Amino acid sequence: MIYRKNFLLIIVISMFSILGLSELNAQDAKVPGGDQRLPLGAEMRNGKLVFESENGDFRWWFDSRIQFDGAIYNENKNEMSNGTTLRRLTFAVKALLWRDWEAEVDVDFAEAVSTNSQIALRDMWVQYTFPVFNLSLRAGNFKEPFGMERLNSSRLLTFLERSAISNAIPLGRRVGVSARYWTNFGQVTGAIMGHETGTRVDKGQKDEGYSSNLRVSVAPINNFGENLHLGLAGSYKIPDVTADLALNTIEINARTETYVSNPKLLHTGDITDVNYYNRYGAELMYINGPFYFQSEFMGTSIYRWYAKPTVNLQGGYVMAAWMLTGETRYYYVDEGEVGPVEKPINSWGALELAARYSITNLNDMDTDIHGGQSNQLMLGLNYYPNVNIKLQLNYSYVNLDQYANRKGNLIGDDDHSFIQMRVQASL
Repeated sequence: MIYRKNFLLIIVISMFSILGLSELNAQDAKVPGGDQRLPLGAEMRNGKLVFESENGDFRWWFDSRIQFDGAIYNENKNEMSNGTTLRRLTFAVKALLWRDWEAEVDVDFAEAVSTNSQIALRDMWVQYTFPVFNLSLRAGNFKEPFGMERLNSSRLLTFLERSAISNAIPLGRRVGVSARYWTNFGQVTGAIMGHETGTRVDKGQKDEGYSSNLRVSVAPINNFGENLHLGLAGSYKIPDVTADLALNTIEINARTETYVSNPKLLHTGDITDVNYYNRYGAELMYINGPFYFQSEFMGTSIYRWYAKPTVNLQGGYVMAAWMLTGETRYYYVDEGEVGPVEKPINSWGALELAARYSITNLNDMDTDIHGGQSNQLMLGLNYYPNVNIKLQLNYSYVNLDQYANRKGNLIGDDDHSFIQMRVQASL
């Protein structure tokens, strides 16, 4: 009898639990806002699927990409890995909300697929733009305003990889807040940036490292097909607090503009007893029809405790490209960034030739920091069948000094060359 009562009690409790869960699921399935509805139209804009309301207050669109890379290396002193890799496999949703608010969610699955690791968080931010004047405020995870090439989207890169100096000095995506004001002939962006997502910050004992950033650009010529861009950037940074590096310790490193075999031959090792460091950069870009030129110089001065000498590292690049089929590029003056190549003029697509020469010097011979120097020539051929697909072929020759040895783990003075390719689809 007792067992029968317990069995009946279990049945009654289970029934109420099921009913409760059903009600909870029903509540979760309801869309907030009651009967408030606004029809959305769908269309393709420059290869992107866009959903937008008739009054323009709401808009959603996708900005995802697949980048499949392969490379063959002409080895010299160090073995390098020929092969292929998924460079990026991203999914992003961007939205305009109530006309004045914007948001973006962007993740990269490439590392998770290749190494069974975690999904990489990219852009995760919310932004408000004042309707009366051109001022926007942003909070979340995004690229710090430093370095024109670093700020440019990976789907728009002229070569497979950014120049080595653009990976060594700028810090890329971090959590932070920013403000940007723009006109038809320039923009200014200021930001306070924190740590990189995924780094372990010991907030229980130490304050989070931060940087202050300022980037200013002007466009004295700003017409479609003819643009002149001049820019300056500066940053004050205190060291991050992570479990991977000792307190007040930083390291600066870079790959030699390839990723399939990606040892960071340029590597300072630990720079200890850092009080703070300043970073600076200058930008020049010019578009004239099918011709495109861009150059940057950037560096850092690292100030240390205990009367240790200041460390100065620097580098730069110059690049030029020519659309053989006559197309030009877009330029976004409100962001101070170069946009995509316009839709191919010919039905079979567009062709582009490009060249870049970069110098990255992570040596300071007046100190104990010898991270290596690279002088690198990169040649490229790009084919755009349409606005969604891009095929790229690069040849590069790298000249390295004796200190470019990945903290002594490899052999320095390892001049080598390589060929790399990419198949890219932007969704």
